[in-house]
Amino acid sequence: MKNHSKGRDSKGLFNDCGFVVRAKAESGEDIHLWMFTYRQRGSETIVDGDITQTLMVYGKFSDDEKKSMRDTPYTNKGQNIDDYLTPGSIQIQEGAKQVTWTNAGREMIFQPPYHQVRGTHAGVKVELDFKQSADGFYHCGPFEALKADSGIAGYIVHGRVNGIIEVKGQILKIINGHGVHERLIIGGTIPPLIDYNLGGGSQWTHGWGEEFSWFTLTGAQRPSTTAMVMIDGEPSVVHGIGKAIVTEIGEWLDPRTKQMNPYKWRVQAHTDKGDLDAEVSAYGRAFYTWSRLNGSLLVHQYLADCVAKFTKTNGTVLHSKQVASLEYMRTLYRQANDD
Repeated sequence: MKNHSKGRDSKGLFNDCGFVVRAKAESGEDIHLWMFTYRQRGSETIVDGDITQTLMVYGKFSDDEKKSMRDTPYTNKGQNIDDYLTPGSIQIQEGAKQVTWTNAGREMIFQPPYHQVRGTHAGVKVELDFKQSADGFYHCGPFEALKADSGIAGYIVHGRVNGIIEVKGQILKIINGHGVHERLIIGGTIPPLIDYNLGGGSQWTHGWGEEFSWFTLTGAQRPSTTAMVMIDGEPSVVHGIGKAIVTEIGEWLDPRTKQMNPYKWRVQAHTDKGDLDAEVSAYGRAFYTWSRLNGSLLVHQYLADCVAKFTKTNGTVLHSKQVASLEYMRTLYRQANDD
């Protein structure tokens, strides 16, 4: 099994691998857990480093509490420059049927369609097993098309998650939760994220239900939105102006950042298998700043629920009460370069 990482450290590089868990513990807590390890090189990243990030927001919320956004406590470590580890600290072991990534106490084991995440980072200990629901959706292109020192490739894949999360002395048991695995490489010239996230920024959204799941990737500086609906065990994908639309329909004044941020969205997509119409409502969040060349980003991750409908081309309508997770980022500060 190839890791596609060897020989890609000579120029700019963003080499990313990780998991998101969106689940409800047996004890009643709603959970959004982000676990990513990546290697970054080049001027866009300011400081070369190997990074492991853990972000977690969780808690028990009543139905009334889920109707509005709130200032939730959270765990986050890994994105501050002082968290960066020495380049080369990530260890990648490549075998015929298995690839293992290890860094900063976190271990990720890949044996598609099965994966495991183990170890402790940022005080969050996990023993999680992930099983893919289908093959990956290559929203950034296939790895086979990568050149020796440049290009972009990557996928996301939805799956089910089982296992244990231990945080602050509390054990949260997950049975048949939802999740996503992402794998991404950008080599050569790294895109200027400060420029890409001006204005309304960008977002990465997932919704999961028993009837179907879906994913969108959009941004204010992009001409179109990419959307994927996993329906009847197969992905239905659209990409193009007007074929998928993400609309902010609710804002919240965050008492910590003193900024107005979105917390509700409507997602619409027209695919070859039918139409998606979903309303996503967040009720818990975590945030951090991400330092990049010539500025910084403010990144939010949301614990959310979703009410979705998929109308098949034959007229059949599927209603789905879902859980959701979002990553929303926008440029917080852009340095003017007048020289």
